[in-house]
Amino acid sequence: MLVYAKTIKQLYKIQKVLHANRNFLFLWAAQIFTQSAVSIASINVGILSHEGILAGSTKGSSLSIGFIIFLAVLPGLFFAPIAGVIADWYSKKKIMIASNVLRFLILFIYVLFVGWKNVWLSYALIFVLSVVLQFFIPAEGGTIPRIVKKKYILLANSLFSFTVYSTFGVGVILSGLFLTILGTRVTFILCSIFFIISSLLLTRIRLKERERGGRSFGYFFDFIPHLLREVKNGIMYSFGKLHLRFALLHLFAIQIIGLTIVTLIFRIGDEIYGVSSLTAGVVIVAPMVVGLLSGLASMNIVGGKRSRVNLIWLGSILSSIGFLLMLMISAIGDEHLFTKRIIATSSLLLIGLSFPFLLVPAQTLIYENTKPAFRGRVLGVWLALTSSLASLVAIFMGFISDRIGRVSIAILIIVILDISYSILLYYLFKKRRL
Repeated sequence: MLVYAKTIKQLYKIQKVLHANRNFLFLWAAQIFTQSAVSIASINVGILSHEGILAGSTKGSSLSIGFIIFLAVLPGLFFAPIAGVIADWYSKKKIMIASNVLRFLILFIYVLFVGWKNVWLSYALIFVLSVVLQFFIPAEGGTIPRIVKKKYILLANSLFSFTVYSTFGVGVILSGLFLTILGTRVTFILCSIFFIISSLLLTRIRLKERERGGRSFGYFFDFIPHLLREVKNGIMYSFGKLHLRFALLHLFAIQIIGLTIVTLIFRIGDEIYGVSSLTAGVVIVAPMVVGLLSGLASMNIVGGKRSRVNLIWLGSILSSIGFLLMLMISAIGDEHLFTKRIIATSSLLLIGLSFPFLLVPAQTLIYENTKPAFRGRVLGVWLALTSSLASLVAIFMGFISDRIGRVSIAILIIVILDISYSILLYYLFKKRRL
């Protein structure tokens, strides 16, 4: 009963923040529509590719899903550091609105030319949408600390993290349903409309922009060299502080696991649940979303009493147990299919439960240890870091699963890395290195 009472108290706090802070309410509502559009559009391409519907795609290949993920995160390596500087220099609100309008136009052109009938046009869609996303995220992330009081930062990050992962989960669930009922064209049109709704919500935000001096002709002539110097300064600043360095490297490691799971999600549905990619989202993502909700409630209850690093360590323990249970499934024969599904659902609940503990405290460490003038640059470095090797590892996992023919080998690698990381965190925390 005490846990339920504290959960209700946390929900009351969220309601209080949303009601009292209209700017935050509009920013969060805009994020819901933006993330929903991105998730549904990306997952649609993944389903069409996995089912072999796209001309030139290979039916049932995890490698093709890994390639889509690679295209989705690759722009971050090149554009995110620059986008972070731009977010620090110019109006974050205008950058977010312009990004949404541009993505609406991109989807409109894609629908106009019936892009989903060709695998390369669909791959191009994922890549271009991701390029624009790199400019949206630092602007959005840099806005949160400006409109939320410091004591509510952890709560705000929890809500935004929940929105990111829940909209992805809902997107996985709804994508197959939308494609079946509405058809491909209408589904992509719906995504484009979501971007416009998000833009309209962002126009309601009242945010006083900092005074900026005029730009001389000489400034614009020196724009590129100045931009590159600021990118370098952002990288040096990000890795020059202990807690920032830890948070960035930690989020990089979590991104590897997250992208690997997304890469293998249809294989997990096929080998463990025996379902197609059109219905895999319901049976796989739904338990993770339930776990995610429970994790957010639990983390906010204990969050004020523990250090950020300690919360991350708890998350690594939950994650290790979850993936270990998933690994056990491969040792159970198909004649015990019901038992396999029970264990698989339990493992997915634990993995979903672990994510808020792994993500939100690390994101909060970034906000708490970054000067306002550098927030965009640090967020840009974070995006770039999680877009490089993380995506390559996810593709490698998909390749290994395709070649060996079993998804369990990828899960075994995750279990070994997860347990090793939990031990390392415990050692660093006890030695007060963090």
